[in-house]
Amino acid sequence: MLLLISNPSVFSSNSSLLETNETIYATYEDNCIPSTQSYQPGEKLEYKVYYNWKFTWLTAGTVTFEVLSDLWQGREVWHTRAIGKTLRAYEWFYKVYDQYESYLDPFTNKPVHFIRNVNEGGYTMNNEYTFDHEQQEVHLDYIKTQGEIRRENETLPINPCTHDMLSAIYQTRNIDYSQYLVGDIISLEVFMDGRIQEIHIQYAGIEEIKTKLGKFDAIKLHPSLHESYLFEGGEKMTIWATNDANKIPLMIEAPLKVGFVKAILHDYDELAYTLTSKK
Repeated sequence: MLLLISNPSVFSSNSSLLETNETIYATYEDNCIPSTQSYQPGEKLEYKVYYNWKFTWLTAGTVTFEVLSDLWQGREVWHTRAIGKTLRAYEWFYKVYDQYESYLDPFTNKPVHFIRNVNEGGYTMNNEYTFDHEQQEVHLDYIKTQGEIRRENETLPINPCTHDMLSAIYQTRNIDYSQYLVGDIISLEVFMDGRIQEIHIQYAGIEEIKTKLGKFDAIKLHPSLHESYLFEGGEKMTIWATNDANKIPLMIEAPLKVGFVKAILHDYDELAYTLTSKK
């Protein structure tokens, strides 16, 4: 299961702040083009996924994120791709193969085209959308579940800064978290499952964490989780990302309906910047 992808939360680098009941919320504005990009074509991040059940941690799968230079209908794009799958040893118990692809405008970071193909324990979902941010529309090519078309060939309104599930993940890395206080909440609208959903992420400060890659100063975040057949709802997910210009997720933890899941960065390649957060 692709926990990072299924539950994105992001923010516009050009947001305003409103104070409500002593909690700061970032509101989304039309001008949401990031001032810097925290990733580049060629970047590849590889994670090992661990599942906890009855106090036992099992290495259950892998997740890989990569960014490629590509063309989509003759247009230069950054082709982002994320694949999550179970190890063969556990496929008899619960087989997962999830693939998400988002073709991004390299200058605005906004999605151009989105593809989602999910198979989790025999439950399948397939989506394909095409975005037109100038017209503030998204064309829903189709939504399939269990091989049956549920919706197709629809054109729906979106806001100028609406993201898809994967482009939202990359956009979180373009946030300047230094301007926020612990407890501040950032919001974004994400088009998923055929509709716009508002996602929230809470900034929880800076922590030092240790993985097999070493010790890091890390940005701690709590994205909101939408309840599903797999996940519990609520803001129970935690992400630790490098506190430097890359902001790559080092570790992710999230509760499931049964058990607990953790993804830890295992390897990386062609980062845009030096990992200055590493001690």
